[in-house]
Amino acid sequence: MNREFSSFSKIAATKRVYLVLVLSILIGYAGMRVFNLAQAAQRVKTTADTTAYMRISREAILDSRFLAAARPFIFPLVLKVFGQDGQRVAWAQGLFSIVSWSVLAFSVALSLHSLFLRLAAFGFVLLFSLHRYIIAWDSVLLTESLSLSLMALFLAGWLWLLRGWHWRKALFLFAVAFLWAFCRDTNAWVVLMVALFLLLLVALRAADRRFLPLSLAFLLMFFLSNLTADLGGRWIFPFQNVLGRRILPDERAVEFFAACGMPVSPALMQLSGGYANSLERAFYEDPALEGYRVWLHRAGKACYVEWLLSDPIESVRVPLAEFNALIGMEDIQPSLFSRSFSPLLPARLEAVLFPRRLLLLLFPALLGITLLAVLTRAWKHNQAWWAVIGLAALVFPHYFIVWHGDAMGIYRHVVSVGVQFYLGAWLVVLFVADRVLSFRAIQEMPVRQLWMRSLKQ
Repeated sequence: MNREFSSFSKIAATKRVYLVLVLSILIGYAGMRVFNLAQAAQRVKTTADTTAYMRISREAILDSRFLAAARPFIFPLVLKVFGQDGQRVAWAQGLFSIVSWSVLAFSVALSLHSLFLRLAAFGFVLLFSLHRYIIAWDSVLLTESLSLSLMALFLAGWLWLLRGWHWRKALFLFAVAFLWAFCRDTNAWVVLMVALFLLLLVALRAADRRFLPLSLAFLLMFFLSNLTADLGGRWIFPFQNVLGRRILPDERAVEFFAACGMPVSPALMQLSGGYANSLERAFYEDPALEGYRVWLHRAGKACYVEWLLSDPIESVRVPLAEFNALIGMEDIQPSLFSRSFSPLLPARLEAVLFPRRLLLLLFPALLGITLLAVLTRAWKHNQAWWAVIGLAALVFPHYFIVWHGDAMGIYRHVVSVGVQFYLGAWLVVLFVADRVLSFRAIQEMPVRQLWMRSLKQ
């Protein structure tokens, strides 16, 4: 009896120490974030895109000019809720980021078995989220901060749901996915890929049928996102960026689009190398390009998809050539951020958390470990592996969609993919370490405890 009481006391004391450490880390983290945001929010950063979001935010919520506008409606909704006040929006974004990454840190920690590793993972995820290219967006009136926060919550929701099915968890995940999909159009494509992945798992009986309604809901989200993008013409400006920068300078590509019906004229070729707004918005205003505009609305999107599929190897090779620079976030301009923003982490520590060299070697290694986890059915030991596998497996499809989706501001647009890549890599490390520590704990466990554990299972 005394031994059992002593053992119980030690466990209780360990849990109290663990709780105190977690709360101390969380309070310190939140304090640093709030102090940093208080400085950066003094000079909120706006861009040309901010003007478009502001304009949409002034429309009535149920108006088609709000729900199916030239930008997805979630960020304009945030602007509307906070009265188009830049500082209030910055504070809302920053506080939401703190909550989202804290929830992810808790979810990752609770998905591990080792008590020591739980504490380490909790602190590590919070440390990871202090990177300048995560927190600097809080004081910028664009979608990056909100999109990154929702991505963290989306992953946290999956980790929560995989610990045990419940309709409330599924509803939470649905709500987060909806907000994320309508924050940026490329996010909706990731939601589509998750839906197809779920359908495959259900078809192979690797996942419970209860995931089927969630998959169908994700498919509906993508359909609605794509519909509003078509109604609002959201794809036109990005496509014309791609046309000017990548297609018109390529003779072979021009021949393909000409065969697809695109009127190739001197006026159109004059825009080679430019963007959608080049030469005083000639793509939109030049009378000589009226035939092109008719073709664009009738067949432009379909022809672009056909072009990407006509040479899939080339469609993959070209973005891969820029993978290292883009995923490593090497060329993001500091001018995008508030002049009052200052990084929280030393540059050397950031270089460890987000290494920029040999990413094209690190990425296959990440995929190799992920494939090994699939072959060994790692989810049998820990269901959370499904979320880690999905996070890593969707890095390149996400990157592919972002890269081919627009040619303007690509370094900014690909930030979410870069964060996904690094987060996936570190989570793989944590889950592999947890598996090793769990295996060693089982080996060192006395025979009697092993027998009692088998009875419980």
